[in-house]
Parts: sequence; C-alpha cells; structure tokens
Amino acid sequence: MRKKYGDVFSIRMGPKDVVVLCGYEAIHEALVRKGEDFSSRPSMYLFDKTTGIKSGIAFLPYGSLWKQQRKFTLRSLRDFGFGKRSLEGKILEEAEGLKEEILKTANTPLNVRPLLQNAVSNVICSIVFGARFDYSDPKFNYLMERINQNFGEQDLAGVTNFFPWLRHIPAVRKAVDKVLKNAEEVVGSLREDLIEHKNTFDPSNIRDFIDSYLLEMSQEGEAGDRENFTEDQLNYVISDLFVAGSETTSTTLTWALLYMVLYPEVQQKVQEEIDSVVGCDTVLSITQRSQLPYTEAVITEVMRIKPVAPMSLPHATSKNANLFGYDIPEGTMIWPVLWSVFYDPVHYHEPEVFKPQRFLGENGQFVKDPTFIPFSTGRRMCLGENLAKMELFLFFTHLLQHFTFKLPDGAAKPSTVGIVGIITYSPVSFDLCAIPRE
Repeated sequence: MRKKYGDVFSIRMGPKDVVVLCGYEAIHEALVRKGEDFSSRPSMYLFDKTTGIKSGIAFLPYGSLWKQQRKFTLRSLRDFGFGKRSLEGKILEEAEGLKEEILKTANTPLNVRPLLQNAVSNVICSIVFGARFDYSDPKFNYLMERINQNFGEQDLAGVTNFFPWLRHIPAVRKAVDKVLKNAEEVVGSLREDLIEHKNTFDPSNIRDFIDSYLLEMSQEGEAGDRENFTEDQLNYVISDLFVAGSETTSTTLTWALLYMVLYPEVQQKVQEEIDSVVGCDTVLSITQRSQLPYTEAVITEVMRIKPVAPMSLPHATSKNANLFGYDIPEGTMIWPVLWSVFYDPVHYHEPEVFKPQRFLGENGQFVKDPTFIPFSTGRRMCLGENLAKMELFLFFTHLLQHFTFKLPDGAAKPSTVGIVGIITYSPVSFDLCAIPRE
C-alpha cells in the first residue's frame, strides 16, 4: 500500500479511521517533531479490557497523569539500577542460571524459549519485586504460562480492537474470554505480591519498585491527594513492566539463536570475537561491548530483520493535528509501521538479507544507523530500552561463550517467517541442540 499511497495514508478498520505512517521520515516527523500532537493512545476494546482504562503506563492517554507516572517510574527504576552497570550483576547471575539449566539438556533437542523467558523475567522481577524466582516455582511458571497464552491468543482476540462486535462470534468470544481471564489472573497474582509488600513495608528500608511506589502513595496521602498514586494504578504499572520486560527481550533472544543455527559461520565469528577478548572462562562485562563490534552488529541486525514489535503500539492524536499537509482530527488512531523503516532499501541495502556487516564501518567498528528505532521513538519510546540492550548483550554473549547452537540431526530448518500478534512478532516454535564448548 505504501508504494501506491505514499508514506502517510488512512484506512478504515471497523468504525475507526486509522492513519498509517511508513518510513523513517514520516514516523520521525509525527512522533518526534510533532510529538506533543501524536503521543496519545486510542481506545481499543481488548486493550481497554486487559490493561484497565486510563491505568498503567503503556496504554495511558497522553497527558499530565501519563507524564507523572512515567517520570516517577523511570526515576524509581533507575534508583534500582535500571539501565545502569549496577544491574549487570543481576543479569549475569541469571545468565549463569540459564547456562546451568541448558546444560541439563545439553546435546539433546531443546525448545529454549521458555528458559529465555524465565531468565529475562527474573531480571525485571528482581527490580520490581525485590526477588527472583526459581525456574521450577509453580507461581512463576503459572504467571509465564498465562502471559504466553495471551500473546498466542491475541491474533484472534485482537480483532476486537477494531471490530468489537466480532466478540459475539463463538470462536472469537472464546479467545477473548481466555485473554481476559488470563489478564485478570496475572493482575490478581501481582495484587497478592502487593498485599505482602504492604504488610512488610518499612519506609526506612525501600527494597524495590513496589516499595518505592508505596512510599509515594503514603506521601501523596499525607498531602491530601491520592488520586494519581493508587493501588489499582500500581497493579497495572507492575503488569506493564512485568509483561513488557519478559516477552519482548526473550523473543529477540529466541530470534537471535534461530539465526545462529541458520548461519553457523556468523555464530562462529561471534564466538571467535568473544574468545579473543575474554576467552572461555572469564565473564564478559558490559564495559567490553565496544571491544565486540561484530557481536554488537549481529544483535542489531537481528533486531532489524525481526523487530519484536513491527507495528509498534498504536498512537493517537491528542489534538487536531497536521502532518505533511494532511489535517488529522483529535483522537485519530495513528499506526507507525516500524517494519517499513527496517525494510526500506533507501536506508538498508538488500533489507531481506541477514547481513550483520551492514552495521560495521570501514575499520570494523560498530556503526549505528540513525534510522534504527526498534524501541520506537519520541515521547512514547520504550522506557526499558537501556535495560533491554544490556540484557541482549549479556545473555547472548554468555550463551555463545559456553555453547554452540545447532539443529538436531535430521531436523528441518526453522522458518524465518514468524507469528504476527497484535503487538509482537515471534518465531514459530523450534528445537535446537546446545553443544557445550570445550
């Protein structure tokens, strides 16, 4: 449609007019240069039902409440190491635990994605809840199962975001009911953690993000204003952090390992670079990232060729706006198609080809393209970008330092055509073999 209608066009989806943005220039113009006008969120049936209307952060409309909640959340998360080197130890602890879990099934076919999800989720758990979970913990596994089911059901249930009346069709209603039930169980489980935190809360000993929020609630209460910092709001903020902090990064790591088994020469080159810097026994540090330009290029190319959120989250105009001469009414849904940026031959030569070297300069140094925006851009860009980058680097290098990943004997090559959900783009389930490196 972009070839026919250009970088900005509108489509009708059910009762809604949706303005689609394609290419870096259009997305940057709307979300960055005119971010004040294009940074709200639309009302969508399933999202409203699962995230709480005007609650949390991710789906909160643009305005003073969103600014307040995002600012507080970012500040509190940074206090607990979010995006800082002080968090490196927790990530490496999980990376080592992940290695030990994989060793239990070394040399045999393994679906590694659940283990990746557990490891990544534990990092965000340590920040939000102040504790990690054992991989065999029944509550932890139950939570992850509910989240996984929801992302799997969203392709069918998600149509109700645009065509709400389709929920009356039995198959769609069944999928919607399952998503809503799972979402409520996740929020309910998080509510139990909140109650436990309230019972042990000590304002002189702030243990984690929940405690930090509870402290803010008590201070707001003392000031006579508890409207914005409430338990319901905290529940949905935690849910946003937990879901976003587990699903997206683990999906990217899964894509990365899929490409390693498909391109063994790339995997070998990454391992050789790691070996040249730290060998097989020394633990890599985030401070050594600049010494591993090819590895960084591989991770970046995986995020480009398989963006975890190819359509981004939908935006909405917060007021009557104008974009490239088009008048767009307040409340119009805006859909920035990040995929169109990463597959634009103007910026990425042969975009369908997996080529890590596209991010390397003449002297072999890592060079980031300014159009590389997998975490979106503007005021609504992912607040977990720095954490995700740190996790991707440390988990990926730790795994390739200790294992060579191959396809099981006789197995067909896994498809690089993924599953399109309402938000994420995930690989079809596949098995690999983790061969310990000597």
